[in-house]
Amino acid sequence: MKNKKNMIGLTMLLSATVLLSGCGSSKALEREQAYRQIGINALAQGNYADAIDNFQKALDQSPGKVRNLEIDICLQKAEAYFLNGQIEEALEVCNAIIDYKKDEPKAYYIRGNLYLQQQETELAQKDYQKAESLADGDYEIYIALYENLSRCGMTEDAAAYLDKALKLKGDSRYDLTNKGYINYLKGDYTQAKSLLTAALEKKETDADDKTALYLAQTMDALGDSDGAAQYYSAYAEKHADDPKVLEQLGNLAMQKEDYPSALAYYQKGLDVGKAANEQLLRRGEIAALEYMLQFDAAREKMAQYVLDYPDDEQAARENLFLKTRNAVAVQLEKEAKEAQKAAAAEAVSEAAIDAQESQEGQSAE
Repeated sequence: MKNKKNMIGLTMLLSATVLLSGCGSSKALEREQAYRQIGINALAQGNYADAIDNFQKALDQSPGKVRNLEIDICLQKAEAYFLNGQIEEALEVCNAIIDYKKDEPKAYYIRGNLYLQQQETELAQKDYQKAESLADGDYEIYIALYENLSRCGMTEDAAAYLDKALKLKGDSRYDLTNKGYINYLKGDYTQAKSLLTAALEKKETDADDKTALYLAQTMDALGDSDGAAQYYSAYAEKHADDPKVLEQLGNLAMQKEDYPSALAYYQKGLDVGKAANEQLLRRGEIAALEYMLQFDAAREKMAQYVLDYPDDEQAARENLFLKTRNAVAVQLEKEAKEAQKAAAAEAVSEAAIDAQESQEGQSAE
């Protein structure tokens, strides 16, 4: 009876319309999955309100029962609420999921994030520990816990989760890839390279495989820019719309002073849509334009950038310098044109003198 009550509570909370059990169909399932994917795409692009709306539309297609699919959509919706700053709504969803399914690690993980943001450290740690105990070899949970705690300055607690992850057993491509990335996070780039290279030799892979990406980041950390570019490019072949990869490719092109290629990578990343690294892409775009001496375009983009990111004090200072550089460039261009005109006039004058002297010489003869 208690489980049935929890199911009803979860269904009523997470669906705008409670549908009768048994009214589902294959078409309804297709619509549910389609709306879920649209929501995931919106979430990846930073359109959190759209993500929430589409996750709810997906839930509206479901029958009056909770399956693994609905749990997954609810988790996605809770994350979208969290990223959209709707903390109470996100907590409500997480609590409903946990009441219904007490062994769902991602629900504890997301709720831990919510508590951590509210500086409820003790509650966050408790939920993180629960998430880790239920993770069952899910490296992503360990890595996410490390990243979140590191950002809050809890470095010892963060490092402990990486150490636990390295103790997980397994030598599949998935295991080697994640252990390689964990060593990268720990700063052991040599070991990271060894594990990631071994992972590449294993043929099994999937759409979410990030072996080449992590190896590119490791090569970059080791100072091997050519190797980094090789693996970034390999990853980009299958993930051409990944703005973070495009940013890194742009950075590597900047290091090689290939500014047109860098500009193309940054702009392609911006064309993907609203990306989490949009600010970095825009900074890169402006820098590439400056190095290409396209000061007018750089100045216009910087002017808009400082309006969109007023807290970037360095950019504000660079904006002033860019205006100065632009004025200097205009002055230099003007002086160059005047010098060209003067040189042309002098050449004409010298030609006239030579012609006159030649004519006078012929007359004397």
